[in-house]
Amino acid sequence: MFKPNMAYLFLMAVLFLVTACSSNPVEAPAPSSEPPTTAVADYNSTAENVFSLYEGEDMNTEDKVTNMLAQLEGMDWTEYNRLSSGKTLETLELLYTHRSLIKPEHYRSLFMATTNLDGASAEQYAAIAGELFARDTKGVVRALADLSDNDMRQSVISNIAYHLGYQNVTQVEEELEQWQTNKELDDPEKNVIASLIAALNNP
Repeated sequence: MFKPNMAYLFLMAVLFLVTACSSNPVEAPAPSSEPPTTAVADYNSTAENVFSLYEGEDMNTEDKVTNMLAQLEGMDWTEYNRLSSGKTLETLELLYTHRSLIKPEHYRSLFMATTNLDGASAEQYAAIAGELFARDTKGVVRALADLSDNDMRQSVISNIAYHLGYQNVTQVEEELEQWQTNKELDDPEKNVIASLIAALNNP
């Protein structure tokens, strides 16, 4: 009788352990209802696209600048400064250094990129726009006249006027007034010149 009783007790002990373990399963973590986050919240924004081009090492400088110029429309420079860890001025200096690459097809993109410019970055942008105006006055005036965003247009005009303010303002104003009488200019273009003269007189 001894051996069967021991076998019975052993069997009962094993069954008890199995039952105890199975009654307390390890709970899997509940699925999170929060959407997954990405490392860069502003993915595919204008600022991120331009910065990726600025940092890119798979193209030469000329191609890099040309591609950046085509992507500037809608730029928020505060966002760009955050994403680039403060490289706004360096980026604008690169564009200024290679301003000869700025073609008429880039004007709209460049002129729609004045949001949150300040300090040295605003002055650098003004230098780009001012030099462009001096080089291609007719093309710049036409591009500004075609802008549907009046605030952006006035912002660019103010930047150009700021840059022209370093020259002989009286002479510049006389040249603009003469040019304004050009019969080939349409009314929107004449309005751009008038706004520029007004900005020169109210820096």
